[in-house]
Amino acid sequence: MAATDPSQHGTNPNEPVGAESASATAARDRTLLELLVHMSLRLRLRGVDLESSTGLFGRELDLVAILTASGPTSVKSLVADLGLPRSTMTAIVDRLESRGLVTRHPNPLDRRSIVLEATPAAFEALKRYHEGMMGLVDHIKAVLPEADQEEFTRLVSRMADTF
Repeated sequence: MAATDPSQHGTNPNEPVGAESASATAARDRTLLELLVHMSLRLRLRGVDLESSTGLFGRELDLVAILTASGPTSVKSLVADLGLPRSTMTAIVDRLESRGLVTRHPNPLDRRSIVLEATPAAFEALKRYHEGMMGLVDHIKAVLPEADQEEFTRLVSRMADTF
């Protein structure tokens, strides 16, 4: 009986059985990177469309989402939550206030500071954003079988918890 050549089976005799070669790992990583870049660009295009339709861009959307979820919030707290310089926060708030999406009020707990509150227009803009994102959910449902949808949801949830 002839000896078997391990290279014909894609295994390295020096690697433990089941171990992935460095080149296979690198190839898998490159493939994942390419897929993530492609997906993020496609999502970015969808996001640009949603930003245009809602009038909320970048950190403006973040701020409106926080205010609609948490209610009136101090500027100091929002600066900390979003990790923005105070001057950047002021510019964002000025833009949102001029468009009728937030209002400023004196902080009842500390009259020296300001509390921001989302207006009904902010709730409506965020609702339109969520409706637009439903298009992505519908796409996922159209291309993935139900079992894969459940697995995808589980994996995205797991990843979201780490950011």
